[in-house]
Amino acid sequence: MTDRVQGMECGVPAVRSVAGVAGRTDAQPLPTTSVALGDAPPPGGETARPVAAARHLIEHLRSGVPLPPSEPPLTAGRSRLLARVGDLLDATAAKGSRTLALQANYGDGKTHALRTIWHLASARNFVVSAVVLTRDTPLDRMDRVYPKVIADTYVPGAAQPGIERLVRGLYPGSETALRVLRFAEDNLHPKLHAVLHNLIDGSSTEAMEPLLRDLVYLDMGLAEVKRIHRSNFGGTLKLERFSAQREVYDYFRLVDFLITAAGYAGWLILFDEAELVGRLGRGGRAKAYASIGRLASDGAGCAHLASVFAVASNFYDSVLERRHDATAATAWLEARGDVEGAEFCRLGIAALQEAVLLEALTPASWLQLMQALLAAHETAYGWSSGLTAEAFWQEIQQITSETDTKLRTRLRVAVQWLDLLMQHGRAPQVRLHPPVYEVSLEQPWANEAAAVREEG
Repeated sequence: MTDRVQGMECGVPAVRSVAGVAGRTDAQPLPTTSVALGDAPPPGGETARPVAAARHLIEHLRSGVPLPPSEPPLTAGRSRLLARVGDLLDATAAKGSRTLALQANYGDGKTHALRTIWHLASARNFVVSAVVLTRDTPLDRMDRVYPKVIADTYVPGAAQPGIERLVRGLYPGSETALRVLRFAEDNLHPKLHAVLHNLIDGSSTEAMEPLLRDLVYLDMGLAEVKRIHRSNFGGTLKLERFSAQREVYDYFRLVDFLITAAGYAGWLILFDEAELVGRLGRGGRAKAYASIGRLASDGAGCAHLASVFAVASNFYDSVLERRHDATAATAWLEARGDVEGAEFCRLGIAALQEAVLLEALTPASWLQLMQALLAAHETAYGWSSGLTAEAFWQEIQQITSETDTKLRTRLRVAVQWLDLLMQHGRAPQVRLHPPVYEVSLEQPWANEAAAVREEG
């Protein structure tokens, strides 16, 4: 699905001037090379950093791509959502795991809202992870979801993702290391205790990498764990059968414990595009709802895990209602004797049905956004538009007057309108190409693949 603007090519909105060039006949396109925060300082030293940050923000808004987690997004008109998320984080830190669903139409700012939530949680000393649910990362297979979650996990203040620092800080014989090992021995699969024991107390440096890798990918076989253990400690290790699909929640529990043991307030996981549950077959959807239910009930056994699911609004009519999933999904699990799964399925569907609706931006919020956008664009390219936020907003409203114009579309049009104003010296006349289509949640390939998986 693509937003389309007159003059667009390759699915990327562009603004086309129909007034021609006026005012500055020698205008040339400005360079668009971005300088990310954290790179080597550009010429000018510290004074150039705001310019680099502003240009990075504008370029991401222009292309419709979210900013990296290390950079705060524009925020306006989300006070109700942020208050709700603040309560969620407080409850998670003090009382235990919680879940929240966020509902909005396509293009109305779900991903942007998740980025805002990310920064709120990081400021409250939460470790934050994010995953986009896809065909290859379906919620009915948490053993596939877990590696993607860990690959995009950031501790507060970190510029790069990873959980290695949570483990590398565990020194042999330290109080924290002993606590972690006791927790693993008492609560997790013996394989995980063996991995941690060899990682913390083992002397083999070459084994560190595969042991750390297993904490991310669950991919170390029992024979390899036994070989490493024999090399480190000289004894024979006996381990019971291990299944990544069955034991994946033990890995979630371990990371949750490592996070709180390291002194962080808790763990937040952001699940984007959760509506893609609708592309699974009947059994796959039932298992996916059960996965959500596990997180909603007790964090799948985690003590301080908050999870947020962003869901497109069309999911509720085209999937939950039309396919009668509220009753059919639980019945599917019950028919197969999975009573516990059926109960988690009910909890998961209930959590989705209680989704917070992402509120539409008020006129005052739009003015706040336009002011921030103007300031960022002028800072990024060293010019002055001579516009007030009110005048700028009036121009964008005239172009995007339809009541269903998407938030993302408006922001992209606004950036490109400023681009043309800067280059040509006069307000451009532009036109928005009409339709924007929703993605269908009914995909034959997904149903067929799910059916094959369920039969297997």
